[in-house]
Amino acid sequence: MWLRRLHDEINVACVFVTHDQEEALEVSDRVAIMDKGRIEQIGTPEDVYENPANPFVYSFLGNVNLFHGRVQSGKARIGDIEVDAPDHQDAADAPAVVYARPYEMEVSRELQGADSIAVSLVRIQSVGSNVKLRLKREDSGQFLEAEITRERQRELDLKVGEPIFVRARQVRVFIADPSEAPINYQI
Repeated sequence: MWLRRLHDEINVACVFVTHDQEEALEVSDRVAIMDKGRIEQIGTPEDVYENPANPFVYSFLGNVNLFHGRVQSGKARIGDIEVDAPDHQDAADAPAVVYARPYEMEVSRELQGADSIAVSLVRIQSVGSNVKLRLKREDSGQFLEAEITRERQRELDLKVGEPIFVRARQVRVFIADPSEAPINYQI
């Protein structure tokens, strides 16, 4: 990007304010994520993206799938699904929000374990080398998003309207703050 090249050429410290998350991550050595005038997290672009400090930061930095559940003794329960929540070993039946980015969703035609979710395929959209899938959960009607490679789409030969399964390869669990309004960053 031209702004990054300019910064590197003149070698002067710059403060760049933007609402474009992708641009901020691309041109920055360090970023500060703010919400309502309060700094939520400061760090390198990689650290902030990979280790978001809270639900706001996680959802602010790109599309996410959001699930509501409960956490107890290091396990998060979302309906009939249970996932590990090692950061919350001491939690005792606490409300939680669980996040998974679309590219972290594994898509298959067969059930891949107890943490698989039955969905129907609502939309297929090719975007460059990737394919975005809009999915609807069979159990709750909640919409989810998955992103797979074109190669994986060719292997699966997915069609709109057909039933398939998804599971999150990686999730991030946060204990919900009961004093805050519900988080509505769901896709």
